[in-house]
Amino acid sequence: MVGGGQQGAAGTAAAASGPAFHRFDPTLPPANTNGRLQLNWHAREAPIRITDDTVVSAWTFEGDIPGPIVHCRVGDTVEFTLTNDVDVPHSMDFHAAQIDPKQAFRSVGKGQSVTYTFKPRYAGAFMYHCGTAPVLMHIGSGMHGAIIVSPREGLAPAKEFVLVQSEFYLGEAANGVRPFDYNKMLSTVPEYVAFNGRPSQYVKEPIRVKVGDRVRFWVVDAGPTHPCHFHIVGEQFDTVYLGAPPATPLRGVQTFSVPAGGGMVFELLCDIPGEFPFVNHGFGHGQKGSIGILVVEQ
Repeated sequence: MVGGGQQGAAGTAAAASGPAFHRFDPTLPPANTNGRLQLNWHAREAPIRITDDTVVSAWTFEGDIPGPIVHCRVGDTVEFTLTNDVDVPHSMDFHAAQIDPKQAFRSVGKGQSVTYTFKPRYAGAFMYHCGTAPVLMHIGSGMHGAIIVSPREGLAPAKEFVLVQSEFYLGEAANGVRPFDYNKMLSTVPEYVAFNGRPSQYVKEPIRVKVGDRVRFWVVDAGPTHPCHFHIVGEQFDTVYLGAPPATPLRGVQTFSVPAGGGMVFELLCDIPGEFPFVNHGFGHGQKGSIGILVVEQ
């Protein structure tokens, strides 16, 4: 017991001296206007602080969980190159692409690269992820993110945010850093569930808008296993796109489920001030960190 306590104290001290916590900015970046998007990314391993006292040993695209938010438009040309910096083979599967996966999504070893080009045909919130076997381990260790494809004709002006839900299955800390645990992933009982890689980060630092703003959430569920039952307490969504926006939406929706590997678009008009929690209404997971606050200010 004494030894365990000393190890725990040492682990906490090591975690405290590790990488700093940073809030993942959920703001949708602007789309490129020239019809062409070039992405040159690296598969990297990196320690990432997901809570004040938890640092994880992550497999990443570009050094963070989730990877960078990508924003393009229907018909844009996306030129993608992945270079693998680590010993474990990695790959990239864009759900927005219609392409031969055997060629484009193939795994590459350390120091190797894969390059391919695609043009998204449909608008929506799409997942991307490493597709190297076992896929569960690669997605579950942090290799996922969102590519947002806007319709060419645009949507109504709004404050736009991207939320990528993911699960964390963690082993015991070594030198203050917790590895991802494949057997726990198979058990499907996560320690944390988070929006944009940090449990409850938008409770501590809420998303802020003004009365009268239309807010659009592009929600991607990276899983690797569980759905996101997306809900805003005290509000309803006046517009939910099941398919490619601006196709005929659902109206007056309280909660809608985004499956693992899927994405949906949720809109509401913020016409009253207040603090509105947005949450995975599967509260076993909401309580584990997939919750935030939308603050609507006068």
